[in-house]
Amino acid sequence: MTSNASDEQHILIFKIERKVFPHQGQFDDDFQKNETPPVKNRADRPDAGKLQQFKASCSGHCTAMLSRDFWHGLFPIIKWMSKYSWKEQFLGDFMAGCTVAIMHIPQGMGYALLGGVPPIIGLYMAFFPVLIYVCLGTSHHISIGTFAVTTLMTGKIVDQYSNHEIANFSSGSLLKTDNISSNHFTSLEVATAVCLMVGLWQILMGILRLGVLGIILSDHLVSGFTTAAAIHVVVSQTKNLLGLKITRFNGPFRLIRSVVAIFSALPTANPAEALTSCVAITVMAVHNDWLKPWYGKKIKFPLPTELFILVIGTIASYFGDLTSNYDIKTLNHIPTGFPEPRVPPYELLPRIMIDTIAVAIVAYAVSLSMAKIFARKRGYEISNNQELLAQGAANVFGSFFSCMPVSASLSRSMLQESVGGETQLASVVSCFLLLIILLWVGPLFESLPLAVLSSVIVVALKGMFVQFRDFTSTLKSSPLDSAVWMATFLAVVIVDIDIGLGMGIVASISVLIYRGHRPYAATLGHLHGTEMHVDIKYFPSAVEAPGIKIFRWAGAIHFANAETFRHVVDSHLGPYKSAALSSRIASTAEKESLSIQAAHVKYGTLDPLASTSLNSGAISTPAVSIVTIEHLILDCSALSYVDLSGTKVLTSLHTDLLNDRGITLILANCSEPLIKQLDRCNYFQTFPKAQVYPSIIDAVMTIESSNQFAFNNSLNSPIVP
Repeated sequence: MTSNASDEQHILIFKIERKVFPHQGQFDDDFQKNETPPVKNRADRPDAGKLQQFKASCSGHCTAMLSRDFWHGLFPIIKWMSKYSWKEQFLGDFMAGCTVAIMHIPQGMGYALLGGVPPIIGLYMAFFPVLIYVCLGTSHHISIGTFAVTTLMTGKIVDQYSNHEIANFSSGSLLKTDNISSNHFTSLEVATAVCLMVGLWQILMGILRLGVLGIILSDHLVSGFTTAAAIHVVVSQTKNLLGLKITRFNGPFRLIRSVVAIFSALPTANPAEALTSCVAITVMAVHNDWLKPWYGKKIKFPLPTELFILVIGTIASYFGDLTSNYDIKTLNHIPTGFPEPRVPPYELLPRIMIDTIAVAIVAYAVSLSMAKIFARKRGYEISNNQELLAQGAANVFGSFFSCMPVSASLSRSMLQESVGGETQLASVVSCFLLLIILLWVGPLFESLPLAVLSSVIVVALKGMFVQFRDFTSTLKSSPLDSAVWMATFLAVVIVDIDIGLGMGIVASISVLIYRGHRPYAATLGHLHGTEMHVDIKYFPSAVEAPGIKIFRWAGAIHFANAETFRHVVDSHLGPYKSAALSSRIASTAEKESLSIQAAHVKYGTLDPLASTSLNSGAISTPAVSIVTIEHLILDCSALSYVDLSGTKVLTSLHTDLLNDRGITLILANCSEPLIKQLDRCNYFQTFPKAQVYPSIIDAVMTIESSNQFAFNNSLNSPIVP
């Protein structure tokens, strides 16, 4: 009780006494406003010549390139390695690197199949591009390499432009195509060309500072897209899971056509491969859903069940000769060593230029979303544009070593952070372990059944299917966001991946336009005893000043919502009539009653409710009740931007209100950029600057002061019969 009483007694009260500014110009003059803010150098002045600005720009860039901050920004590894604590951080990075390397093996080999390339390519992707991202990336925790969605999108392009009959994967070089016509390409050639083009797109976007494009792919859009893409992955792996012989489809509605083909081919399924898949999926599901949560409380590092399944499947296939006895398909040849560096077929780049834009954006958006999650959790900053450059450089470098486009993996990134990874040094450890596998261990997996590898892929997609919760959770809290989720999901599932992504982006932009089309608007009233004006819908105690309508528009006024703004303003004004256009019907008694009505001023506002006689003998007569509006104050505190169309609407609002209804438009709380924008649009050629006020309070008190002066004069004027 004592504490509560003490808290109630410590109430802060502030009082301000200042003069009322009759317009914005008076405020600017009194406080010596700078019409042109100070500039750093002469070249930044508006009147500087183009040549002078260009010289200063070049000089500034050259100076910046010599600074330490520039090199730290371009190569973030310099900054975080200089502060690296080997005693406190290396053990966690080492354990995380070992764990992620083990996870790279099944995921890399499995996801490579989605792209239509040999499984060893997935291990290349976990080595070459990662080394570049470690040096250039700003995220400390994401795991770059294979990702189901990007490899599936790459596989779609590979199927479209490659000739499967000429693929040559059994020789020492994976790109030996000297005797092949230039009009035909192997699947690996197409995949490396896609990787190069994706990298070039990302570097170009980074140079143009288009990292903000990641905002277009909102979290709910990415969630719906990846969930639908996971269904594509499962359907594509059904062929290996059941041992079916079906062709891969391309173009719109390919998922539906694939499902129809699968059901048609079910009678030809291989029971041995179906049983192998069922056992592998069951074992991994039981471990992940029941055993892992149980022993996870006692053991910090998770058991690599997927790797165990691969090893057991390989051993069983080798000693049981499953290929000959049960017609179970295996990986066959896996080359050792590094791939021979080769330039991707440059003549293919113009043909895949448009197709790779979607891959570049999706790969970047997924990586950026994961990077932001860990950055917020661990309290460090990432650079959107630098992430574009880092991922683009990684893809360009990887394209010369038989790699497909890389992206951050959701599961590997979460694992790397959860087991103690602190920096990208964990990725370096992972690369060295994978180097051993590339040089010596790879051929040991030649007997691995494809059914087992596809089972690993399907089980790894569980995290994406859990994203259905994102739709249900936003269904009530944000119906528009859930609509974007479902629209993207259905478009990707029914039509196709790239077309569905485009339709999802259109849906997301449409929601943004809809929200900006009619932002929050309110009529404001004054709270007694304060200087605040609030929405009268939420604060019943807020009172509107007589003859004054205060309107707030929380958003921009542009070409898309200009007419809506005008309609909303008219609806808030309602059926009011201006006193200037109302007939002056008042008797002498009414005027006398008005003369004795007390004018109580509270915070500079006349109180219309106070109606007491000036002397005890006088009889108080109610004032004539005529609901009128003479002034419309537009609160511009939340008005962010006005374009040319918005300026025209404000101009027409000013003239129409004044001419048709006798209402004076007033602007209050205008920001400096807003005033400059209105000035550039020549708004003040028709709208008096004297009707712009620094605050609502100044506008209201100036109006009421003028009204009081007019009221006193009207008491002495003769009554017009």
